[in-house]
Amino acid sequence: MINQRDITTKCKFLVAQWKENLKLTNYERTKFEDTLNQLDFQINKLEKKELQISVHGRVGVGKSSLLNALIEKHIFPTDIINGNTKTSKHYRWDKSFKGLNKVELIDSPGTNEINNSNKEEINFNYVLDSDLILYVIDSDINRVDLNSIEDLLRSNKPILIVLNRCDQWNTRETKLILSSIHRKLSFCKQKVKIALVSSSPREAKIKQDGTVRSEQTTPKVDIFKNELKDIIDQSGEFFLCINTLRIADQFYKLLKENRLLKKKKEAQCLIGRHATLKASGVAINPFLMIDLITGLAFDSSLIIQLSKLYGLEVGGPTARQLVKKLSFQNSLLGGAQIGIQITLNIFKHILILAAPLTGGLSLAPTAPIALAQAALAIHSTKLIGRLAAYNFLMGTSRENGKPRLMLNYLLKNNSDLRIMLGDFKFLASSSEKNKNYLLP
Repeated sequence: MINQRDITTKCKFLVAQWKENLKLTNYERTKFEDTLNQLDFQINKLEKKELQISVHGRVGVGKSSLLNALIEKHIFPTDIINGNTKTSKHYRWDKSFKGLNKVELIDSPGTNEINNSNKEEINFNYVLDSDLILYVIDSDINRVDLNSIEDLLRSNKPILIVLNRCDQWNTRETKLILSSIHRKLSFCKQKVKIALVSSSPREAKIKQDGTVRSEQTTPKVDIFKNELKDIIDQSGEFFLCINTLRIADQFYKLLKENRLLKKKKEAQCLIGRHATLKASGVAINPFLMIDLITGLAFDSSLIIQLSKLYGLEVGGPTARQLVKKLSFQNSLLGGAQIGIQITLNIFKHILILAAPLTGGLSLAPTAPIALAQAALAIHSTKLIGRLAAYNFLMGTSRENGKPRLMLNYLLKNNSDLRIMLGDFKFLASSSEKNKNYLLP
């Protein structure tokens, strides 16, 4: 098991150092002021060891009553009418937890409480600021729940699913509901844990006048409360680290997108200059090996210059590795390009060797061949520049991508956290895929 204290100390140092090395401009500090404030707020929580836990879920599933049952106080307002919670409410849990100075519980409006999509997004973003999510349901999962759970998992949020109002079903019915929930969550690599509670159970009572009324009885949350305390004791500091790294990584993505868009025209000019130089060298030089070496040098130089332009600097060895990686992944930059160049060079050499026999007439076709080689060099340079920009946008370098690398390390080496995250990885979302407008 990874030591929480060591990881927390390393995380604080890493994020502070990483943030300093970004060399943000005044324009970037202003543009991303809200996100930077959010990151500073989370770093402050990490330093003070103050954990925030939010309940999340549809309207009327018993989120407020669950929190009241956990703290054994009626702090969060409840009502017989669904959707009583209109705004978020905070409460400091008066329990002692290992490694933490404060645990705050947050009640939030239901996911389908507000019809205005903008307000729903604001509410969801607010929930994302929390370090642990208690996702409450009161029956089988529906499409609203699935969408919310997928969004939370995509955002690397640790989730505990809580099935409320279990007093309403017998053992067989409960098993059927759990089986259905697990089947719908089958996209998770590991079986997600589901806590069974009844935060405000009711029981039929016969009054003296013979009428039957339902009355609230003692909440059945003790097992879940003990499990939750154990989880917070074991992983509370990890949750703080994960959320800090998540926000840092999200900010880094926004920063890269902004830099690519702002420098798009300059990048296009830079790629054009390298393409022209590379084409000239390939067209003039008759030797294939020199063409390939020269091409690698020009492409590596292009990547280094692009990285400087975007403020995401890489060194020569890294640039050469990236050229090889991109060439391997793209047939035109790799095998196809080499094959075409070999064919054209062989044909060119044959024509040159035949020149004495043809009185120089065989040299005439070498010009079109040279033009074809130049055109191929231009096309491949433009392509590698575009692919390099995409790699800068979506990739993770060891220096600037430290938050993502450490986040992956934490999740890889902690099985309990992976279960709460469903050991779950989405493919790139549509918003991540549609970034062509940023590329040169």
